[in-house]
Amino acid sequence: MRSTRRAQATTCHPFRAKRRAVASPNPELAPVTKMVFILFSLNAEAMMGLSSFFLFASLSSAPTMGPDSTVFLETTVVTANRTEQRLENTTVSVDVLPLRVLQEKANARVEQVIQMAPGVTLQDGQANIRSGSGWSLGAGSRVLILVDELPALSPDAGGVLWNAMPMEAVQQVEVLKGASSSLYGSSALNGVIHLRTWEPSTEQRVRVSTMMEAYDRPKIRSLGWWEAPRARSAVRFAFSDSYGAKKQHGLVLHGQLFGDQGYQYLVGDQSARLHAKYRFKPNSKLEMGLQGQVWRSDRSSALIWEDFRLGYTPLDSSATQTQSDLAALTGHLKYRQGRQLHTLRVRGMGYANASGLDSNDYSNAGQSLHAEYLWQYFMEQGWNLSAGTLFIGSAMNSPLFSGAHTSQNQALFAQADKSADRWDLSVGLRWESFAVDGIADAQPVLRLGGHYQVREGTDLRASWAQGYRFPSIAERFSASAAGALQVFPSPGIQSESGWTAELGLRQGLKKEGTRAGLQGYLDAAIFWTEFRHMLEFTFGKWGNLPGTTLANYGFTSLNVGPTRITGLELTGGARSYMGPVKVEGMLGYTYALPVALDPSGVYATDADGQALSYESTSLDPSQNLLKYRYVHNAKADVQASWKGWTLGGSLRYNSFMANIDAIFTDPLIAIFVPGVADSRYQLNQGDLFLDFRLNKRLTERLVLQAGLTNALNRLASPRPALLAEPRTISLQLSYALN
Repeated sequence: MRSTRRAQATTCHPFRAKRRAVASPNPELAPVTKMVFILFSLNAEAMMGLSSFFLFASLSSAPTMGPDSTVFLETTVVTANRTEQRLENTTVSVDVLPLRVLQEKANARVEQVIQMAPGVTLQDGQANIRSGSGWSLGAGSRVLILVDELPALSPDAGGVLWNAMPMEAVQQVEVLKGASSSLYGSSALNGVIHLRTWEPSTEQRVRVSTMMEAYDRPKIRSLGWWEAPRARSAVRFAFSDSYGAKKQHGLVLHGQLFGDQGYQYLVGDQSARLHAKYRFKPNSKLEMGLQGQVWRSDRSSALIWEDFRLGYTPLDSSATQTQSDLAALTGHLKYRQGRQLHTLRVRGMGYANASGLDSNDYSNAGQSLHAEYLWQYFMEQGWNLSAGTLFIGSAMNSPLFSGAHTSQNQALFAQADKSADRWDLSVGLRWESFAVDGIADAQPVLRLGGHYQVREGTDLRASWAQGYRFPSIAERFSASAAGALQVFPSPGIQSESGWTAELGLRQGLKKEGTRAGLQGYLDAAIFWTEFRHMLEFTFGKWGNLPGTTLANYGFTSLNVGPTRITGLELTGGARSYMGPVKVEGMLGYTYALPVALDPSGVYATDADGQALSYESTSLDPSQNLLKYRYVHNAKADVQASWKGWTLGGSLRYNSFMANIDAIFTDPLIAIFVPGVADSRYQLNQGDLFLDFRLNKRLTERLVLQAGLTNALNRLASPRPALLAEPRTISLQLSYALN
């Protein structure tokens, strides 16, 4: 729910009039088309110059092999209990995306990487784990996004600014599944996605890349409104090194320039960001550091299409623009005192979103302060104790949220971990309080987990954890237009809470002494999640303006009652050799059954006084399936490498979204938002995407990568009145040192 301004197109839609070039919606900005292709031209030239410079500067350096590109045994993670441990010893399900998924695919956005994680889906930019949430228009998230152990959700809406994520310097992606509020607080009700970025290296480390990705024409001719090719491009760099006699000074710099013309009419994105990380480590006991980020973006978006057959054209050929600026500065201090470790992190962040229209002003601005202290005691006999406190304060002002608001979040937490022989046990407790404009709530959450090594390579885990989420400011107070529709405030909504139980078995695979060799794992888990007062963004009639007008219809947040999600998940990965060919692969399948436990219970009334329940608002209530969820989800990725060549392919599958808000197909609403019923009839077999890639190592440090995403050019509708992008063709040139 970010601030926007509505920009009416100054040109006619090409299927209503003679085709012509699309003007920029903001005359003060350079046209997106020119920006992208000029950017790519500059990228190519700059890339060759940078490559020559770094190659010359490092001729005397011995080549260093990168870390293994596949996740197998002895991988360490930090997300499961906030300290390093081996992946197979965790008490909860944690998936780690292989490094090759990050580096060997020409990904334009970090979302393209994350959506390859088993059980993870993205709906219009919102991350969901195991069908734990549906579509919420970017307001509120049950999945916490972390970057280097700090939250990356916006203070106002609790949403994710994906293009601000440091994709060029991501070292590892960890996905923690299930309720994690006892470890990470409110937004971790459904899990955590943790992006761990580069740390200062002892030897100079460099990565530079430039990429371009072009949109192909869709299968339905009326969708392809453009004449000239549409594309997106990026140039990225990352640098790491340490200095001083004892390498006590460490530095990481990375950033990106990004331009996207978009496949939707008048919808595009231009952004730039820069990150810096400095670490001072004078001795083995003390570490201090600063980390900064600046980001600027000018982007436009569209909520509702014109029609299914004009699905890449916004309603009324209009789009909303957002101009955003964000700056953040983080300081940290670590001090080791014997077996004790003290960690203090403090972050200040400011942001501003400008609409620029006095008549319809949705500008907002705000500041937030995040302070956290963590004490850890690594005792003898396998005991580890952790405790800490957290404070987050935010202030913001915007017509979008009906004025100024302040919020405070405070927490106390503690955890004990015990390792003995084949056993690992964990128990954690967190007390968390929230206050927004005098509306306060507090609740304790508990976490229990255990791991048992049945035999070498076979690990059993079990966990039970509570979760809790306080509504975001956007969910409570948003009063705005979302395209042609409205967003209505809901100040009386309650916090949602729940619990997750899981039982899992992980089997390592390792066979040595043969020509082929084999290393890998298989993992199976069953899970059970229940929520009280679950919050859902619900479409309906909430206004009372006279006459039949679309302004009476839109979205609001509602507590929809108790829900349950049960299911199972199978994941695996392997690496082997077929003669000189190295073969690597990963796969995942998730079956999740999200159901309403009180389908006839009335949870609200609309503007006409009609009682609303799950049954009365659902398009298909026959199976009690929650709205905007997938029951089946599958992922697979495989690649083969030989003499500098790498050929790979990926598969992504979602079953048909069986249930949505029934009002989307109501004949009255279909007058204003046509085509939803037609799209569901045409696209009722689920979503299947195949991606392919071919990489060639030109030199020891230079790699050329080509990719084909959505190779079958399939249409998909991730939520009502929106079509996903068509097939894209990408090319990337990368330089890497160490």
